[in-house]
Amino acid sequence: MKIYNTLTNQKEDFVPINKNEVKMYVCGVTVYSPIHLGHIRSYIAYDVMAEYFTHFKNLKTFYVRNITDVGSVVGDADEGEDKIELKAKEEKVHPLELVDMNIQGMWQGLDEVRCRRPNISPRATGHIVEIIEAVQKMIDFGYAYELDGNVYLDVSKISDYGVLSGNTIQKLSAGARIECDTRKHTPYDFAVWKKAQKTSVLKWNSPWGVGYPGWHIECSVMSQKYLGNNFDIHGGGRDLQFPHHENEIAQSKALGLGMPAKYWVHAGMLNAEDGTKMSKSKGNYVTVEDALKKYGAKNLRWLCAFSHYRSPIAFSEKAFSLIENEYQKIENFFYSLNNKTKTTHNEQIESYLKVLKTNFEKEMDDDFNSPNALTEIFNFIKLANIELNNNGFDEKNQQDITNYFEKINKVFKVFDFLGQKQPKIVENNEDKIKSLIDERNAFRAQKNYQKADEIKSILINMGVELTDNKDGTTSFRVK
Repeated sequence: MKIYNTLTNQKEDFVPINKNEVKMYVCGVTVYSPIHLGHIRSYIAYDVMAEYFTHFKNLKTFYVRNITDVGSVVGDADEGEDKIELKAKEEKVHPLELVDMNIQGMWQGLDEVRCRRPNISPRATGHIVEIIEAVQKMIDFGYAYELDGNVYLDVSKISDYGVLSGNTIQKLSAGARIECDTRKHTPYDFAVWKKAQKTSVLKWNSPWGVGYPGWHIECSVMSQKYLGNNFDIHGGGRDLQFPHHENEIAQSKALGLGMPAKYWVHAGMLNAEDGTKMSKSKGNYVTVEDALKKYGAKNLRWLCAFSHYRSPIAFSEKAFSLIENEYQKIENFFYSLNNKTKTTHNEQIESYLKVLKTNFEKEMDDDFNSPNALTEIFNFIKLANIELNNNGFDEKNQQDITNYFEKINKVFKVFDFLGQKQPKIVENNEDKIKSLIDERNAFRAQKNYQKADEIKSILINMGVELTDNKDGTTSFRVK
């Protein structure tokens, strides 16, 4: 099995540190507003990974995903107001009330899109003691320093700063300078502890005065506490590669712990219809609640499966329409499989299933290549459908196919129809039937009989009976 490691910018053999266990840390949301589809895109990707490790690689998967409930400031810089505090003022609620409300909404949304819950979901505010201890160690080790209640990590003392993102101090210095306290050792030193404003609610006593933790130090402390100094996978969205993950590495080295994770894995962004990244700060996001009402959990997961986890996804009505057509091919196959009369064992279908098992796992073993794995599923459906209609099958064929798709479904969690025996009647869907018939007739006119037969099989599995008339037209009836 291979996995793409952002640290080396190449696919590497995946060998877990402990032979029978995978330890994963994924950066969670900052709960100042409801989660949106951009978060869901990322968390479905890591859900697929965790479930594939569990059900196909037989590995115990210990999964930690944090909750940022303090420390992320507007613009993700070092100066500015905490996002939660600011939003709470706007909403005229207590910051912790806002946090609890958004955490409840987060769990509801993630449960509805069928993401497994992490083994541990630590909150930053529950680890202030450990964070203060870590900051003090960095000061004692000579890597961090205090300025008027703020504590900064001196990135010039991290010899390989930029190892993950390529943003070395030299490259950063060549670009535009950033506005900052001129007393900082370098403009790129970042805060591991921040001085609180007098009006702040989320603040704690520390050796450097009343304040709160920096965003980056929270993940370093929580990942180390629950997974140890070196774990297998550190994940998050592509936008976290810099500065968040780069600074986590710097902090770990400042604490004398070395590289915290063996494989750094980053999920692609979900883009809005205009092609820009979907994000809270831009206000162009769709909440999970709204998306579930409109599209449903199955379609949201199915959309993610059709794109490689490292690739961006274009969110649009057209995208959902396309994937729904593909989904129906599999759904119709299973309705036919569950309803046709069983006859004799079909060794050809058995052979096709063996090929699917080999090729599906080969593709998923290649850096979780779900689009190619789906192609193997559709190849199987196309071939098995012809055998099923022409030569029949028996209960063992049916059970073997169903069993394997149930295993796949533990990863993708989209096949809601497995085991259902009632065929899909296409009532009130006459336009779709006519569209498929027109498409079939167009292929027949082109003498592309293979494509025409594929569409005919889809229609048959939908419960539609076709009659090709002498005048070239096709009539139908729903069985």
